[in-house]
Amino acid sequence: MQIGIIGLGDMGKLYAVSFVNAGYKVCGADMPLRFSDLKNELEPKGIEVLIDGHEVARKSDFIIYCVEAEKIDEVVSTFARSTKYGAIVSGQTSVKHPEIAAFEKHLPEDTQIVTCHSLHGPAFSPVGQTLVVVRHRATDEVYAKALEVYQSLKSNIIEMNDYREHDRIVADTQAVTHMGFESMGSAWKNAGFFPWDNPAYRI
Repeated sequence: MQIGIIGLGDMGKLYAVSFVNAGYKVCGADMPLRFSDLKNELEPKGIEVLIDGHEVARKSDFIIYCVEAEKIDEVVSTFARSTKYGAIVSGQTSVKHPEIAAFEKHLPEDTQIVTCHSLHGPAFSPVGQTLVVVRHRATDEVYAKALEVYQSLKSNIIEMNDYREHDRIVADTQAVTHMGFESMGSAWKNAGFFPWDNPAYRI
């Protein structure tokens, strides 16, 4: 299976290298102005760097859009018409509503959509990290193939069938985290010290 990555920022590069190490053929592209630098950086690692997303989408069986949520509609609309017939398409955004909306709006109807969300940043190996896999539009056979690709990352996989459930959990987690930090900040303010100035908080 040929894996293609559209968006070779830090996360896109991490996944490109991870899939190559797992034995897959991988190609990718980013903005044309980065072509030469990415080619010099990634081709020695076994990743084929192409000039744009059209070339990636045209030849890849499994396409991952590794772009920011605010740019996903623009990028998908640009390259969707080049999607290989029957390809599996995924995205790496942390909020799935804009991504799924872009996929539904622009991708061909024959496209299979099995998307994901890695709960870690590019500084960490996917091995042992949590990876959410969301089955949106895929036959059982295609979903099994997609899951096999994701499993090659050796992450701890959580499977979901509804991107809306994923986004609710993400929103709830962010709200609780915000409240937690706000509570700690208020406590330290009322105590009259910063934690880094207090010996009790030093390891």
